[in-house]
Amino acid sequence: MRQFLNERLPLSEFSAHLRKPLPKHINLLFSLGSLAMFLLLLQAATGAFLALYYSPSPEHAHNAVTYISEEVPFGAFVRGLHHWGASAMVIIVFLHLLRVVLYGSYKAPRELTWIFGVLLLLVVLGFGFTGYLLPWDEKAYWATVVGVEIASTAPVLGDFVAKVMRGGAEIGAVTLSRFYALHTIWLPWLAFGLVGVHLFFVRYYGSSGTPENTPEEMKTGKPFYPDQVFEDVVGMLILFAVLASVALFVPVPLEDVADPTNADYDPRPEWYFLFLFQLLKYFQGPFEIIGTFVIPTVGMVLLLLLPFLDKSEREVLWKRPLALTVTSVSVAGVVLLTILGASSPKLETQEASQSTEQTQDAATPDIETETVEEGEEVFDFQLTEEEIDGTGEAEEVFDFQLTEEELQ
Repeated sequence: MRQFLNERLPLSEFSAHLRKPLPKHINLLFSLGSLAMFLLLLQAATGAFLALYYSPSPEHAHNAVTYISEEVPFGAFVRGLHHWGASAMVIIVFLHLLRVVLYGSYKAPRELTWIFGVLLLLVVLGFGFTGYLLPWDEKAYWATVVGVEIASTAPVLGDFVAKVMRGGAEIGAVTLSRFYALHTIWLPWLAFGLVGVHLFFVRYYGSSGTPENTPEEMKTGKPFYPDQVFEDVVGMLILFAVLASVALFVPVPLEDVADPTNADYDPRPEWYFLFLFQLLKYFQGPFEIIGTFVIPTVGMVLLLLLPFLDKSEREVLWKRPLALTVTSVSVAGVVLLTILGASSPKLETQEASQSTEQTQDAATPDIETETVEEGEEVFDFQLTEEEIDGTGEAEEVFDFQLTEEELQ
């Protein structure tokens, strides 16, 4: 069989490529890319399992998620892996980008590798945004309402984009169907396509190694297979053990079924969008577009163009003062805004306060309407069941309804 395959497939060339030496000084940080790939495959596998029982309609979505969590064997565990795996994927991809910035691995000739990596970060965030609507609970519905409203503030195409996302004038069955299609079909195809191109560039240009590597050390390290593969697999097993423990002992939250009429609900996005949620509080009125569109867009464009903006020599981050300052401020800002967004108190909306006032007004009796004029009497002619049952054949039931003239 081995000879049969060798005659028809380039197995020897493939094996030689896998055994190609890596640069020296490779550490555990270089396994973050493999861990991100592992999480993507885990999300695909668990998502395929959940799709067997899920129904993307407002009438059945919440019940389907409840059924998965309570009735399907291992359903709660698989849903936990999928839910917490999404958070882990955001963390791992973010740390992977930080590792690239730390060692300046985005510099020439690896600019395209960096660009496709940033695009993958956007796809991961897209998975998160489209995924948390699917349970169709209160948090999912109202967080999506806020997200779509943010998209609508974009200049020129904002209203069009929001209408396409909603599938109409408001969030409903079409919105849920479109988000489900994006989450399970469009984004997975896009993600695996970008991963394929990203891995091609990684293997084509080789590992960047650390900045202190000499030209000779770039080709005299340990082989990718089996040494680096073994370390990556160990890291995957440890990560899976952590996720499995969390999935077993930390239930995935599920609130009440979405109620579009509940204007008192305080929407909160998933934790990886809390920094943007908190940022919006500092820009109100005509300046709202700065927080919803300008700052996120400018930040993402600068991130994409980083290899072309940073022309300094390749050094570790602490030896590049400008890059160190920008990176530190950006990371500290995102972390601080996330903490503030998570700890901010629930906002009392104007509609809620108005409804409260109306309730109090309704509960307060109107003294003027209850004032009875002098000489006016009000009678309550209501018969009990005993009185009705006790009436004989000769008894007659009269309708005591008095006109206003008779009362006066």
